Amino acid sequence: MNNDLVGRTINGRYKLIDERGSGSFGSVYIARDMLTNYLYAAKIMHLDQAEDSELLERFKREAYILQRLNDPHVARLVDYGNDGGIYFIILHHIDGQNLKWYIETYGPMEVLRALNYIIQAAEGLDAAFKAGIVHRDIKPLNILVSNKGVVKIVDFGLSRSMDTPTITTSNKFMGTAYYSAPEQVQQGHTADVRADLYSLAVVFFECLTGRPPYAGGTIVDIIFKHLNDPIPSINRQRPDVPPEIDSFLQRALAKSPYARYQTPREFISALEEVQQIIRGPVSRPIQARLVIVTSGQTFPLNGEKLIIGREDPKHEIHPDIQIDDQTMTLGRKHARLLFQDGKWMVEDRNSRNKTRLNGKNLSPYELQPLKDGDTLHFGRVEARFEMR
Repeated sequence: MNNDLVGRTINGRYKLIDERGSGSFGSVYIARDMLTNYLYAAKIMHLDQAEDSELLERFKREAYILQRLNDPHVARLVDYGNDGGIYFIILHHIDGQNLKWYIETYGPMEVLRALNYIIQAAEGLDAAFKAGIVHRDIKPLNILVSNKGVVKIVDFGLSRSMDTPTITTSNKFMGTAYYSAPEQVQQGHTADVRADLYSLAVVFFECLTGRPPYAGGTIVDIIFKHLNDPIPSINRQRPDVPPEIDSFLQRALAKSPYARYQTPREFISALEEVQQIIRGPVSRPIQARLVIVTSGQTFPLNGEKLIIGREDPKHEIHPDIQIDDQTMTLGRKHARLLFQDGKWMVEDRNSRNKTRLNGKNLSPYELQPLKDGDTLHFGRVEARFEMR
């Protein structure tokens, strides 16, 4: 165990100032970067666990996998390494709580709020899916919600990448019984993104009812129910939930992975349809356009949700509004325009070079209303919002 690390500086840079949690394999600390004064989360492997070659390889693999992921809904890697036998992973600090805390503190969630959280988590799984990564331990404890309502998936310690060799020599069960898909229990090494989506559907069920769909006195009891019991109807536990959500869960929790949603994007689309049904008819967007000041490019705003950025075919990123950026400061998914509650809004997507509205930097994921003639900067790309 790491009993005396608070106050220690890791790698000559990250001072551990508070322990926030501890598990079987490691502890998580708040760390201050002595070079920048930023706060980060530091995941430190227990010293005795580092002697186990399989566990050490899994810890290193988590860093390797996080290095490949760059998505607003996945915890972002800052640094990793070995400091005199202390193996560490440094991550962006998320000021918030996990879904388990929210459920235990406040009970079942309002439907639209739960939908919002699960859709964001599925976006994180979509990024992992495109990178060939299976998380294998999706559960409320591993889904964090920032104080601004941004969801991030954490703890890729059990994850598997399709292009790296298997660590474990046996086909032993990996995951948490309450949230594990049937195929993950039976053949853990062959489980793919559909198992992660099954786990996320279990989390959705728990967000709405306060408990997972299957319970039991032992792990074996719970696993047996995942494999054999009928999928419970959420409406029996919570009659106010729209029947469309029950229909969604009946498919998302199907025993066979082939009967479920096959990709995160399909999963998200189904949830967004339910979200739209609950919200009711949306007023037609007010006609507007975005004009790029330097080039004169004009983009009519056709749609209710439009991503602004630069195209990246290699990573299958195709923004709705693709700006020809000569300044090289525009992100691939830099910002988003939304028509909501009868007005156009702008949202920064946690871009590296910021989004500014009339000279003021926007906080990530904070919606700001737009009016005719507003000036926007996406990095150094200047644009004007015009009503037509």
